[in-house]
Amino acid sequence: MKRLAFILVSLLFLLWGMANNMNDTLLAAFRRIMSMSDLQTSLVQFAFYGAYFCFALPAAIFISRHSYKAGILLGLALYAAGTMLFYPAGQAASYGFFLFAIYVMAGGCAVLETTANPYILSMGSPETATRRLNIAQTLNPVGAISAICGILLSRHFILSELNAADAAERAGMDSQALAAIQQHELNAVSGTYMLIGVVLLVLLVIIAAVKMPKDRDSGKFDIRRTFGRLWHNKRWRYG
Repeated sequence: MKRLAFILVSLLFLLWGMANNMNDTLLAAFRRIMSMSDLQTSLVQFAFYGAYFCFALPAAIFISRHSYKAGILLGLALYAAGTMLFYPAGQAASYGFFLFAIYVMAGGCAVLETTANPYILSMGSPETATRRLNIAQTLNPVGAISAICGILLSRHFILSELNAADAAERAGMDSQALAAIQQHELNAVSGTYMLIGVVLLVLLVIIAAVKMPKDRDSGKFDIRRTFGRLWHNKRWRYG
């Protein structure tokens, strides 16, 4: 049972890594589809990493009050909800809606990452904790597997569906032809992320049904004491 739990939690490293690696595809896709500038498309990264800034600390408080498993389920639910929001965003052809979907999705990733790292460390002997974390992190954003999965999904389901017309050519199209092309391209983006969402929901159901080891953090999270200790660390403060 512990081995199964380790495998399931390790898969989370792959899933948030895949979302991270697909960000560059979204930048290229929105730049092409909506003829945007680099500054405008950079809001994708702002929405994604802004969610990490906003969700990481609340996630730590949540798992300290509930359990690691509850944190995983919450993270998967938010991640899946964000991917499903890509569908109405695509139908509305709204960049702002897409940014909101990305924010919700990345919020789920932040909760998963905040939960999974300490959970992996707690699964077994403290002497082998670093080894377990290193094994799990081979699937994370800098791991080859998540990068390959992200590239393959992006190439075959998103980039291959983008029309070759550049911004100048699109500017010369009539509105109906341009809208038809954009809708097809946005559907490719939405469909890919919704496919990921289905996988997330299946994994959520499996984890909900599996009994997970050491399902609660034994320590108490005191936010004031924690930040007080960190503030007295020069490296953390200057960083």
